[in-house]
Amino acid sequence: MGIKSTLRASSLAILWILGFSFTGTTPADAAAPTPQFSLTAIASKISGNNWTNDGSVGGTATLSTWGSITPNFVAADTAVAINETASTGQYITGSEGAISGGVITVELTMKIPSTQANSPGNYGMVFGWNGSYYDIWMQNNNSIGFNTGAGDVYGIPTASYLNSYHTFTFVMSTADKSDTGTQRIYVDGVKQNTPYSYWAGTASNATNKTFDTTNGTFDIGRYGSNSDFPGTFRLRSFKLWLSNIGDAAVADSYNSQFKPTTHTIALTSGLTSAVYRTTSTIQSTSDVDGKVTFYFNGKRIPGCINIQTVSKQASCTWKPAAVGINQITSQIVAPGGSLTSSTSRIIVTSRSTKR
Repeated sequence: MGIKSTLRASSLAILWILGFSFTGTTPADAAAPTPQFSLTAIASKISGNNWTNDGSVGGTATLSTWGSITPNFVAADTAVAINETASTGQYITGSEGAISGGVITVELTMKIPSTQANSPGNYGMVFGWNGSYYDIWMQNNNSIGFNTGAGDVYGIPTASYLNSYHTFTFVMSTADKSDTGTQRIYVDGVKQNTPYSYWAGTASNATNKTFDTTNGTFDIGRYGSNSDFPGTFRLRSFKLWLSNIGDAAVADSYNSQFKPTTHTIALTSGLTSAVYRTTSTIQSTSDVDGKVTFYFNGKRIPGCINIQTVSKQASCTWKPAAVGINQITSQIVAPGGSLTSSTSRIIVTSRSTKR
């Protein structure tokens, strides 16, 4: 009997025993907490200049401008376009209330073009805090990183990320003075190695590392300290947490963007009977490669654990340790989706001769 359950990418394993399913989280996993702000660029979430916040504080963000044209939702690209035309002064703003801590995590899934529309120097703002010089900045379209109002960009190169969508995650800390702190950059869920580089300037101004602690007001696409340096990019999603959520949760949040695909796994050896303590071969076939573990009456079979599939098949040899009607079940760890498994009944008979 097949049972279908849901598997999140790289984080869950589904085990089917006797027609029942168990969903578990592997020890290395850490589900991303609910963000205070969560914006997703789909038509049902954007009405006029209001963008529904699915985060814990509720409310909306506002599509804004200090010119005359606000950012627009591009349905064909499921994204909000910001400052694609020069002198439009577009940005997105929201408030999450007072901030008591000194560390936040911000995630943006965006496409950075090869040219910034508003700057001959190809610089532009990504994210900043109202009244603060501490922000995320793009410089010369070759880098992205932290800025503290000191002509500095401390971050990573972007040449390999231009003109396609990527998820950039930043941990901002008001207390950091060096790479030994919590200030970090991730791309597509992967933490970038420190030390980073100064792509502009030679030092950060630690005094300027502040948030808008009173109202928690942030701006996407402009400088928080004033209406300047509009950044050009397309934004598909935005998340903001008032904490450092950690490496595993950053990866989990990135993986959660992807719609799961359906995968299948089934026992295909045709084995229906076996002989007690006599070698038999069991085999599974799936529609995706991964690592398969076989179970006999709910217990892992020695030598049949984490078998890497070859051309989507996994097999191993097995000596039954019990006679009578038994169950063979399989478990696959593979990229996300829904897995279906069949449980086979195996009749194990006694050996014809005794030792």
